[in-house]
Amino acid sequence: MGVARVWPSLRLAGRGVEQQLLAAALESAASGHPCAVVVHGEAGVGKTRLVRDVCTGLGDEAQVLWGTCVHFGEASVPFAPVIGALQGWLAQTDAAIRAEVLSGAGELGTLLPALGNERSSEPGRLLPLIDLVFNRLAGRATTVLVVDDLQWADRTSLDVLAYLISGFREQRLGFVATCRDEHRGEGHPLHGWLADMRRLPGFTEVHLDRLDLAATEAQIEGLRGDAMDIGLAVQVQARSGGNPYLTELLVRGLTGDEQALPATAPAALEEALLASWHGLTAEARQATRVLAVGGRPTELALLEAVASEHGVAAARLPGCLSQAHDQGVIQPDVEGRQWFRHPLLAEVLYDAMPPGDTARIHATFVRVLESSPGGIPAGAVAELAVHNYRAGRIDETYRWSMTAADHAAELRAAAEEAIHLERACSLWDRVSPEVRGSPGGRVDLLRRASSVCGRVGRHDSAVALAEQALALVDRDSEPLLASTLLVAWSKVTHEQTVLGKTVAGEFVEAVWLTEAFPDSAEHALALAALAFAEHWDGLNDESTSHAEQAVQAARRSGSELALAGALSIRACAHLEDYAANPLADAQEAERFARLCGSTEWLENAAIWQVHCLATLGRTVEATAVARGVFEEVVADGWEFGYLLASHAAGGLLWLGQWDDCRDLLRTALAARCGGIAGAGVRLAAARLAAGCGRVAEAELHLERAMELVSADYAGLYADTTIATAEVLLAAGKPHEAMEWLHSRIVRSPAANPVYGEDSLTVFARAAAESAQAARDAGDDRGATQAIAMFDDLIDRWPAEPFTTPRPDVGGQAMAKAVYDAEVARCRTEPNQAELWRQAIDTCHAAGAPWHEAVSRLRCAEALLAAGTPTTAVSDLLRQAHRTAVELGARPLQEEVESLARIARVALREPVPIADTPRVPAALAGLTRREREILTFLVAGRSNAEIAKELVISGKTVSVHVSNILRKTGTSSRVEVATLAERLGTGRAD
Repeated sequence: MGVARVWPSLRLAGRGVEQQLLAAALESAASGHPCAVVVHGEAGVGKTRLVRDVCTGLGDEAQVLWGTCVHFGEASVPFAPVIGALQGWLAQTDAAIRAEVLSGAGELGTLLPALGNERSSEPGRLLPLIDLVFNRLAGRATTVLVVDDLQWADRTSLDVLAYLISGFREQRLGFVATCRDEHRGEGHPLHGWLADMRRLPGFTEVHLDRLDLAATEAQIEGLRGDAMDIGLAVQVQARSGGNPYLTELLVRGLTGDEQALPATAPAALEEALLASWHGLTAEARQATRVLAVGGRPTELALLEAVASEHGVAAARLPGCLSQAHDQGVIQPDVEGRQWFRHPLLAEVLYDAMPPGDTARIHATFVRVLESSPGGIPAGAVAELAVHNYRAGRIDETYRWSMTAADHAAELRAAAEEAIHLERACSLWDRVSPEVRGSPGGRVDLLRRASSVCGRVGRHDSAVALAEQALALVDRDSEPLLASTLLVAWSKVTHEQTVLGKTVAGEFVEAVWLTEAFPDSAEHALALAALAFAEHWDGLNDESTSHAEQAVQAARRSGSELALAGALSIRACAHLEDYAANPLADAQEAERFARLCGSTEWLENAAIWQVHCLATLGRTVEATAVARGVFEEVVADGWEFGYLLASHAAGGLLWLGQWDDCRDLLRTALAARCGGIAGAGVRLAAARLAAGCGRVAEAELHLERAMELVSADYAGLYADTTIATAEVLLAAGKPHEAMEWLHSRIVRSPAANPVYGEDSLTVFARAAAESAQAARDAGDDRGATQAIAMFDDLIDRWPAEPFTTPRPDVGGQAMAKAVYDAEVARCRTEPNQAELWRQAIDTCHAAGAPWHEAVSRLRCAEALLAAGTPTTAVSDLLRQAHRTAVELGARPLQEEVESLARIARVALREPVPIADTPRVPAALAGLTRREREILTFLVAGRSNAEIAKELVISGKTVSVHVSNILRKTGTSSRVEVATLAERLGTGRAD
């Protein structure tokens, strides 16, 4: 694709800079640098016009997919703008391309009925399938996804868009959204979404302000074809406030000869919007009113069926719509559905209609939708709830709200489920008893709604609903239920705080309510809840005692749910007491959680398993548990599972599975989880980005983590400390990293003989880097200062480092070995090479490939500095290089390559000629062994290195090399290697 063709547009007067910015971003996307741009501005300022103009300038070589978010009460349809964009593409592409792009993605039929009846049994699969389709589209041609009115996007769609953006790599993919400044009050989900997206690479924002007088004059000239009297233009500018859409409405119909705007000219927004609408015939105005009540872009058949019952003959409807289109009131979308050119007009028309009229039209929409020949579309379920509500049909509203909630739950769209459940709860007192069910059903509904609201961050609603449920239950007649509700209420009330003295009272009361039923599941769960609160309050003796009582009560009850909860909490209470075997408790808790289908306790049990396994140094197992249960609970719609994601990501980083880590973090980042879980995910993302050399990205992730939790939060103190230091080191700021670590370690509870040792190892690395940087700059004083700061910290350490035994024997051995080697590097001690060899061995034993590769590099440096021959370091550098390439650890790779160039070590890996599709004629006379040796010659290996690799003598290698030269008619190793390169064999990939 060539440069985006952006011409100055008179109707887009004053937007030249914004046009060029957006065009440049999309041009970059066309070159394989994907981008996301959100265009902000007030209603009517020209956001959609700007995007449409720039996208038109891309020409036919790019495909633009349009999706729209429509505000219709709170009837959010999960995936709405994505569905619209893909439906538009489906309607315009041929069958062969559709088959190619959608191959293996048939489960998207869950969202797109046009694909058939295949449904996804795992709604969590929809996200990667959508991503797959967009990447395939981008593989065929530059693809731009445009989403209009992002401020009205459902949360599930925001998750999809975040997933696409967090997966930006080298696709020819662009995402553009328009977003109003209005309709974004406190608590709007878009605030958090934008905060997270701003911390991802490739994301930018543009804000359109109102036009000044000069730009307004230019716009008027473009609209009219000639200039307007400056005095009249000043009045238009003053009346419209520089809003381009209002200017267009004000100018329409003026001859230009007027001395002033008409006295009745609209000054308010509503009047200006209605200026063109008033010019329609009565029948056309009524058709647009019906469209406004519909609340979204509407198919002609549906609009015709409804409007025909409200004063617009079916045969005359097309003419009415054509008239409204000519007057700039409505315009069809890419699927031919009718909607208003400016969505604000729909709101103005709706608000101006008598309530009785709107109720009757809503009722007609209900009747028509319910009688659809093909059945009620899934996307219409939420609309039916709103249409019924506005028609005053409470029983039907309740039924459809519950149906919509269940549909959202099937799609794992918890935010939309919460909206419909809250509506159902608010209607309970007005719903017929035969429809709503028993009072017990109300308690169940409130509990479900509270739980779902809590999961999606509607904290105030979750608390209020839990309080309502608790108030409905009499503690004397239903003590067990009251205890269960009291525990649930306490959890949602204090879920964003650390449990402790302020909440222990409620848990004590919950236990007291169940004391008459010592063998009940409720008693066990109340005791477990109390034990957990006491654990966080530091009341360890009380916590372990109550946890033990909880397990005994659970075993007496025989309840799998109670056993899952009690065993999980006992594992937590005994987390530091390995004689009590907390790992066994956590594993048993997981088994019972699966038996009773409790996602909450499954996640809880997994967290304590991961802690136990990690502390024991069983990183592979810990990572597998965290990753597996995370994927399981998130697929089940349990959004708290992202705490496991941060644990899994840390394990994958350690184990060198960086591609897997990247994929997992992408899913977690797309969910935009907050609090501790969100901060943990961001810290892991920062460490991965730092390791890959994407420093700016790492810094953004780190900043976002610090917005989600305090840097001093105890639960993430060590993670925050190490992640920040690693980002500073990646940014080439070792002294700042050293200062940061020093300040954190000396004042932190983590500075103890066991749990501060990982931070101490990073501190030693920072000290070594700082001292080395100073020495390289000829700054002996700086090197001395780095050593002095290191000595100061060690003097403050409560015991000899790495002498207190840890359950993680291998991890401690590795940490000590790396620490000792870094200290020697910092002090330029003579035994560095041997210390780094010990570090290599311990890193390998601990299964930490990145640390092992770094140790190999440092060992090679130390050997070369000591005058060791190059041949002694070649294997070290090649293995370090191989690991760095596999991980994508670009800074490490570049450092290895730099040292290899200095040492004249060839890093290329031999590629067997025998594995190539066809052996060239010039090499056909070589034996298998000679072809094997030739691959080493191409990779730049010496005879000694070849002999070592193939476990043969150097003399044998020399004979083979002589035979190769003779058979190929070449005179030197370089010549034959060059010949093999030209023939396309022996290349290192």
